[in-house]
Amino acid sequence: MNLYSVSYEKAEKQLVWILFSFICIFLVFLLKPIHYKYFSSFFFLFTLLFLIGVFFFGKNVNGSKSWYVFGPISFQPSELAKISTSLMISKILSQKNVKKNKNIFISIFLIILPSLLIFLQPDPGSSLVFFSFIFTLYRQGLSIFFLLCVLFLIFLFVISFNISYWIIIFCIFSVFLFFFLVKKRSINDLLFYLFLLIFLSTFVIISPLFFNKFLKQHHKDRINILFQNEFDRKYRDNVGYNLLYSKTAIGSGKFFGKGYQKGTITKGKFVPEQHTDYIFCTVGEEWGFVGSVTLIIFYLLFISRIYFLSEKQKDVFGRIFGYSVGNILFIHFFINLSMVMGLFPTIGIVLPFFSYGGSSFFSFTVLLFIFIRLDASDQDSLI
Repeated sequence: MNLYSVSYEKAEKQLVWILFSFICIFLVFLLKPIHYKYFSSFFFLFTLLFLIGVFFFGKNVNGSKSWYVFGPISFQPSELAKISTSLMISKILSQKNVKKNKNIFISIFLIILPSLLIFLQPDPGSSLVFFSFIFTLYRQGLSIFFLLCVLFLIFLFVISFNISYWIIIFCIFSVFLFFFLVKKRSINDLLFYLFLLIFLSTFVIISPLFFNKFLKQHHKDRINILFQNEFDRKYRDNVGYNLLYSKTAIGSGKFFGKGYQKGTITKGKFVPEQHTDYIFCTVGEEWGFVGSVTLIIFYLLFISRIYFLSEKQKDVFGRIFGYSVGNILFIHFFINLSMVMGLFPTIGIVLPFFSYGGSSFFSFTVLLFIFIRLDASDQDSLI
């Protein structure tokens, strides 16, 4: 319905993708759960070859060489990578004859591998989705300390773009000095703090260099705009244009919205990519605060249900895969809403089952129904 408000043509194509997805669901249910576990290694290797091949045979779209195009059909191999990586780490982590820490270490390597290939396309948005697997590993025993360290490094990476590295290093040094002086430490503790200070200082210094060297200009602009004012005249007609009109559309809906297909900003096509990344601002304008909150509640109930069923799985493979599915959907949902409200840079993250796109719709459908297949077989059923 919301796609029809934005573009009749896109909505009709999406309806075709929805009908074709029933074929995917049928094929998913033809396979038994043991097949998904057994063939996951081959599927993962196949996906890696596709990710490598896109550098040679892919088409450049919006500054990223991340699409295969065969006539009227195009798809992103990164969507396949979400499925294959979910299956692969589920297989690794469900092995009982290997130590847990070794399984986690192998899984981290398998997550980094496709994520790095996708980042180099460059497609940092799709690459960031693979961070969601860290929460799956946490459920399987990954230390909370490791998770907090990753989040802290991301925080340092972001603030290093707009704050002098001397100020950041001084703050880190002050914190370390405080903890060292509060309690008497040994010489080994001093060496550890010194090593950590050197590592973090180096990370802060090289982060802007990495940012400037490996990201395209439009990716840099989308990140920098978070620290600027998109309403400023020098930004509103270029890098801040999407965000400006996205916020305007959401805010103009007020409490109850303007009504279905009555959104002036939507009808005026002021928001670029409104059928994909910015589809939520259509909801905000036409359905208002009430409709937006209702949609958010349904998404949270839907994802919570996946977590609930995952925890009930008798087979470890099914439980890990279910958590992977829930985490992928949640990070897409969370980042997409943050994007349209200016809390996160625009990085091409779609709203699951809502945004236009055949590749993403099929990947979400396959992910979801593989889990439903695993869940059905985990119960006392005839399937």
